[in-house]
Amino acid sequence: MEVLLYNNQPVKPRRRLAATLAAATLFGTVLGVGTTAYAQQAAPEVNLTPSPIQQLGQTLYNDGIYLNSRYLGEFAGSVSGGQRQGTDYAGELNFGATFDMEKLAGIKGGSFHVLFTQRHGNNLAAQTINNSVSVQQIYGGGQTAQLTIFTYEQKLFDNMVDIEAGRTDMPDSFDVSSFYCDFQSNAICGNPPDMGKITTTNFYAVAVWGGRLLITPTPNLYLKVGAYQSTNNENPDAHHGFYWGTEGSNGYLLPVELGYKWKTPGAIANNRYDIGAIFDRASYTAPYYGPGTYNNESAVYVQGQQMVYQTSPNSPRGVYVFGEAMLGTAGGKQVSNLQAEAGMIWEGPFASRPNDNIGLAVSGIHYNNRYLNSLYQTRLTEGGAGYPDHNLIMTELHYSWQANKWLNIMPNFQYIINPDGQGFSTYSTHNLPNAAVFGIQLYVDLPTLFGIPTKS
Repeated sequence: MEVLLYNNQPVKPRRRLAATLAAATLFGTVLGVGTTAYAQQAAPEVNLTPSPIQQLGQTLYNDGIYLNSRYLGEFAGSVSGGQRQGTDYAGELNFGATFDMEKLAGIKGGSFHVLFTQRHGNNLAAQTINNSVSVQQIYGGGQTAQLTIFTYEQKLFDNMVDIEAGRTDMPDSFDVSSFYCDFQSNAICGNPPDMGKITTTNFYAVAVWGGRLLITPTPNLYLKVGAYQSTNNENPDAHHGFYWGTEGSNGYLLPVELGYKWKTPGAIANNRYDIGAIFDRASYTAPYYGPGTYNNESAVYVQGQQMVYQTSPNSPRGVYVFGEAMLGTAGGKQVSNLQAEAGMIWEGPFASRPNDNIGLAVSGIHYNNRYLNSLYQTRLTEGGAGYPDHNLIMTELHYSWQANKWLNIMPNFQYIINPDGQGFSTYSTHNLPNAAVFGIQLYVDLPTLFGIPTKS
């Protein structure tokens, strides 16, 4: 995980935090002492005695238990276009930890990861705009409590080989960039949204059985292969996010990715280019194509990211660009044939605000003809008119303000071109006008707030 620093402290991470029961118990008993803890950290010259929570956190850290937790909230309001206008809020609280098995049990290179999540709120895109891709990336995967990560990781041969397996999700390791979740839009954050329209992949925060093998034969070259369960349990019912059985499985997915990376001195992230494929061996239905079930719904993708401008040598400040494209290989049986996205992050746009950033990105989904023909017939049956648009295009512009060591506030503007009308339970009877959305994302790093040491 790559982490920015604010006065040598972690701030809003590029990937979701690894997190645990110990943390849940820990933070649940001390809510309300955060202000004091932060005040002590912000003014060390006072030389106050560490609070009990800080002492406990330091003890766990020294023993090899690295606590992580965050609260992420996202407000969104549509001001024009779509089915109608309105506002909504969604959020997630998570608790977790990484257990260093070398310190705890003498297993060199071993670590154990646990993450619990609690999601809540509503989906503005689906319930108001009538669009299938959310403008609040934190919504989805069941608005409930879940065990989202429960994996064991083992590094071997001086970290040349890295194996991780357990309860997890495939998109956490494949076709992912450290920059995607700088954005609030689900068209950018997480993974390309088309992955869920081209394959039967399950997404965070829903865990499935799976694992991946990462081989780094040279410092620059890497190969990843994996195997993951596919399940129709995309949105677990309330209080049912801890089921570990295989009932409901549709099959499995086999991803592979080959990439090349290098680092610009001082940059916050690697420059990286990779190519990958997802071999989907899960069964699915495609009534717009024909009766029965199908399989072999696979995809190929390419992606890259690079620092293209640096304000000064060895500085993290500068401009980073990224891009990705995914192509479905099953033709008319897949909802979408092609997806692409591109964007940029201007890190530290002002010398006085080195930990802020400005982000701009655009993402597009191309729906296939057979799928749109089916939607068109549904529209005519309901008394509507107009052939559906082939392309759904979503954009976001934001300013990410690192208010202090533990708080990030990110106002953003999103624009949806050709909302697809697939957010509601019934399909839109006409093509919808383009939608304008204003959003605010709130990120709270809870360990830093309470003065607890963490490890990225």
